[in-house]
Amino acid sequence: MKKIYIFVGKGKDESGKYRRALTEVVNGYGGKTVERAEDADVIAVLGGDGTIMRAAHLAGNHNVPMIGINLGRVGYMAELDDSEIELLGGYFEGNYREEERMMLTVRAEGKSYYALNDAVFHAKNKHMTRITLKCNGNTVNEYRGDGLIIATPTGSTAYSMSAGGSVIDPRLKCICVTPICPQALGAKPLVFAPDSRLTLTAESPECMLTVDGGEPLTLKSGSEAEVFRSRRSLRMIKLKEDGFYEVLRKKSQM
Repeated sequence: MKKIYIFVGKGKDESGKYRRALTEVVNGYGGKTVERAEDADVIAVLGGDGTIMRAAHLAGNHNVPMIGINLGRVGYMAELDDSEIELLGGYFEGNYREEERMMLTVRAEGKSYYALNDAVFHAKNKHMTRITLKCNGNTVNEYRGDGLIIATPTGSTAYSMSAGGSVIDPRLKCICVTPICPQALGAKPLVFAPDSRLTLTAESPECMLTVDGGEPLTLKSGSEAEVFRSRRSLRMIKLKEDGFYEVLRKKSQM
């Protein structure tokens, strides 16, 4: 018996319409819904990319695969649209594959964080910030501007893309660095090998660090943060044959 944990985004599906439709599919295939993610075989997420990203941390914590059902506007990370809930039956029939998504570990101010999308180093109160970037101990550049985005391939279609970064196939393993409104014309997006260890030093006061859109952390002038590939990853259920570039083409026209 397959056990499903349903994660609903705040303010999404307030009438319960999609949750009921999802539960009907689960019950119809002899599965059951459970109340805790750690007891589930898969986490089904109802919401947009923000909801899916929050659920991804829960899924990663318990090493449970996840499938996203888009109730938002764009939904790059969602496998199904709200009109395709019945396609979840493919999971129960064994007609699916798993795709592993790389995550990042971010260490700063004595704490560790995990990022599915990105770690954003940015100025406070719209002031310009200065950040020195090193890779494996070697200086890459000193950036002046609004900050730096350190993104996974999954996160390359989020804030990084809006800031002019490269779009990366999420099946790849690499680390993307995108400057935000850099002062220097030569400051371009960079792509690093997956085993790279990046060190970022805040060279100006009141530099902020935000991981996956969470609560910002203030970095003191001269303090360092490390970013590298995490041992933790996200397992995503794929039910459709649409490739990443087909999804990208469809979503970019919205």
